Amino acid sequence: MKKIAVSNFIRFAVFLISILLPVSLLAGEYTIKKGDTLWDISEEKMKDPFLWKNLWKANPYIKNPDLIFPGQKLNIPGEVVEKQKEEIREEVRVVSKKAEKEIIPVKITPKKITAQKKNHLTSREILLQSGYISNDIKSIGKIYGSPQKKTLLGRGDYVYIETDRPVNINDKFYIIGKPEKVIHPITRDDVGYLIRINGVIEVVGEDNGNKKALVIESYNEIAIDDMLMTFYPVEVPVEPDKERRPVVNGNIIRLWDKYNMSGVGSAVYLDKGVLDGIEIGDMFNIISSEKPHILLGTARVISIKDKTSVALLIKALSEIKAGDLFRN
Repeated sequence: MKKIAVSNFIRFAVFLISILLPVSLLAGEYTIKKGDTLWDISEEKMKDPFLWKNLWKANPYIKNPDLIFPGQKLNIPGEVVEKQKEEIREEVRVVSKKAEKEIIPVKITPKKITAQKKNHLTSREILLQSGYISNDIKSIGKIYGSPQKKTLLGRGDYVYIETDRPVNINDKFYIIGKPEKVIHPITRDDVGYLIRINGVIEVVGEDNGNKKALVIESYNEIAIDDMLMTFYPVEVPVEPDKERRPVVNGNIIRLWDKYNMSGVGSAVYLDKGVLDGIEIGDMFNIISSEKPHILLGTARVISIKDKTSVALLIKALSEIKAGDLFRN
């Protein structure tokens, strides 16, 4: 920063030289005016009246230094001009060195720019509870009892589990309810199973030969015979930088509950997914499948599979049911 300041100062000084020195001096020529003398011209153009003899020698056509006439051209001695320029340059160098010593470097503190925090599309609980549709049920075991002999369990309860692999203390597993078969409401094709996560357990040890775990999270009722699935980290999706409304049409194949009742904040399941060009955060209008095709609400995708996706209703204008359309 210090070097830049001095460099800028020198550039400015050179600029001053170019504008302060008379044009005629820089050109090495001067036109005599009425009343001029070599003494005066030397003082004005060469900054030293005692250099008038140098000026006279540089113009041999002048026989008598006391006899000069208006309109005559005088050549200004080149070596004198260069001498003056060098003197000025030397003054600039002296001043610049002095300035370099006096310039105090300014510490520039980078301005911190706080990244704008994006909003989540939903909560982790709703994301897990809404689940997904799949034909592949990857169960690794189940809950088969509890020390308190409860049939319905929740957070803080202990359970006994059986697994198809060895487990260690602090191992975690998702609890999934009984998978529900999904049939397409229009085509009647078998779409797969709706798999929803009801909670999370953590292995704490053994009790009389039984593998014992603690329910550390519960999003819905947990029951005996609920299945276990490998635990994996879940990232809650955030709002995209730009709203997308892709030209994809399809049907709602399942609602949040089996009674065909859905309101704002509940999930609807779509018969299109990644292979159809849908992305997380996409927005769709929900349209009635019956004529007249009226707008029923708006939904936003929160999770996707290859051929299906899950969306949350962010606007519900009227009753929505399986078979209704989604499109833009």
